[in-house]
Amino acid sequence: MKTKQRFGLGLLALLTFVALPVYAQVDLGVDINSRYVWRGTDFGSSPSIQPEISYTVGNLTIGTWAAFATNGNPAGSEIDFFASYEIETKAGSFELIVTDYTFPEDPSGQYFSVSSHFVELGVGYSGTESLPLTLFTGVFVTNDDDYSIYTELGYSFSNVDLSLGFTPGASAMYGTNKAGIVSAGLGTSREVQLSDSFSITLSGQLLFNPYQEDAYFLFGFSF
Repeated sequence: MKTKQRFGLGLLALLTFVALPVYAQVDLGVDINSRYVWRGTDFGSSPSIQPEISYTVGNLTIGTWAAFATNGNPAGSEIDFFASYEIETKAGSFELIVTDYTFPEDPSGQYFSVSSHFVELGVGYSGTESLPLTLFTGVFVTNDDDYSIYTELGYSFSNVDLSLGFTPGASAMYGTNKAGIVSAGLGTSREVQLSDSFSITLSGQLLFNPYQEDAYFLFGFSF
């Protein structure tokens, strides 16, 4: 899957510092989930702790997200950096996204090695209140000989979230040798107010990977 393709991390680092001024909006949160299932694949095979911090200046957001398997499984350890730019219109909002995926406990490489970074370019769309539709398409452009593409369609109604994700061709990233649906989900969430200033969000999801014939029942909470 890996190639000798080179890329510069300087741009991502620059974007990080751009978002640090004191007038930036800072968001910090953490999710505790029964499993870390990414696009139909279970990483770590254990409950997962997933912190996130992001900075927003205008329409630009940059941040970092991580996952840590509670059983210490290296496959469940991940640190990502991302940058996104949102364009709002009357028809909904559009988003340009760059994500740098890394797996720091992978014995095959070190964090500062180019071969340890998997960069994905993505485009997202979020609909309006009258059309609660979401759409995302991303393609890996480094260290993936398949240049794997993933597209996910989502729809929400009455606090129910539906999602359908697929890849259009063979991909070692998604474990496919042809086009197929790798993620189909039905989920819901509920906010629980614990005090005047503190609340948590409970979530649950039934998720299938039709291509791999896998199924997961996921639950967690966020604060």
